[in-house]
Amino acid sequence: MPGSAAPGFPAPGGFPPPAAGYPPPGAHPSGGFPPGTNPPGGFPPGTNPPPGGYQPGYQPGYQPGYQPGGYQPGPAFAGLPTAAPRTGRRNVIIGSVLAAALVLGCCGVIRVFSSGGGDGTPQAGKRNGLAATTAPTAAGPVTPEQYAQLLAASDSAIKAPFAKLNTGDSAAFAKAAPAAATTIRAEAGKLRSTEPPAGAEAVHVQLALELENLGDMVEQTGGAKQECPAASPYATILQSGWADGLREDAKKLAAADADYKFGTFLPGAPKEQNRRLGTGTYVKRTGSGGLGHLKIKNGASDTTVSLVPSKGKKPKPVFTVYVRSGGTYTAKGIRDGTYRIYTASGKDWNAGGKGFTRDCSFTKFDDTFKFTTTSYSSSIWTITLTPMVGGNASTSDVDPNSFPN
Repeated sequence: MPGSAAPGFPAPGGFPPPAAGYPPPGAHPSGGFPPGTNPPGGFPPGTNPPPGGYQPGYQPGYQPGYQPGGYQPGPAFAGLPTAAPRTGRRNVIIGSVLAAALVLGCCGVIRVFSSGGGDGTPQAGKRNGLAATTAPTAAGPVTPEQYAQLLAASDSAIKAPFAKLNTGDSAAFAKAAPAAATTIRAEAGKLRSTEPPAGAEAVHVQLALELENLGDMVEQTGGAKQECPAASPYATILQSGWADGLREDAKKLAAADADYKFGTFLPGAPKEQNRRLGTGTYVKRTGSGGLGHLKIKNGASDTTVSLVPSKGKKPKPVFTVYVRSGGTYTAKGIRDGTYRIYTASGKDWNAGGKGFTRDCSFTKFDDTFKFTTTSYSSSIWTITLTPMVGGNASTSDVDPNSFPN
């Protein structure tokens, strides 16, 4: 067509001589084709009629000497004439070429990531088009000798930091707990990453689990408020279910192989004690000389009763007296004043810590108690420590760490 060249326009050499019988029958070489008509036999390759067909006087762009079927040597091509922009098949072809280029580009990128050498075999360590670190392969179970060494090394690593927990001071235990917990969990991780020899598989998995949980318990115990401040946190750890489980696992390992030794860092669980004071034993007494009386009837667990002045920023008890479960005691010599009554109940009295070590509870009476003395009378109060519905004296729980002592 005018202003364009069909794909594969002739190379230098020119067009062929005219063919006999050209133009085709029905064509109008001098005046173009009739309006809306197409030349017989279609259009030359790469050409397309304008919308609505050819107009009068239109020439299909054949040059003298054109002959379908190929080009022969002739005059050199002088260049491509400038054509006005237009839509149609040319744009479609360009779009198709662009799409093909994009597809080829995409395929090229995929090949870069997914192919290895020239044979197209995928490279090791690369998946889904991304470079990946090759996962380590399992080395298989260790030998019994290696396993025995691993157990001994872990046991030795835990022993020193765990021994620092053996203190009756809760503050000292809390200070030592983080390092001990970190070491215990690290050794548990080493065990988890090891495949044990035959015969130790089941107990090995359980050992690693219980060791890690023991580390968690050490950390939590060190950072938590104790239900019984007088109790030993270390004893709590030794009496725990995780510690019991580790002791059982150590026995099973030793039964499987005498060289499998673990748990020497962990002493046996201490036996529960039930230490008690006698009813009427004063844990603390700072003043007397008054005429007031406080009669105590204890229908609950062993309890200490503290009489504390109601005024003051941090008042201290004027006395703390021990009353066993089912016992009755009358404290005398109470000076005039207004007081609050605090109680602490539980089991196993720790004389050094001045408190119970198990099943502790701390309460106070919501009402105050006023003691007065006149020339003919003095105050006598009676309290009954028996929980009951409808009692006429309400109580509230008290944080053990803020309990007056």
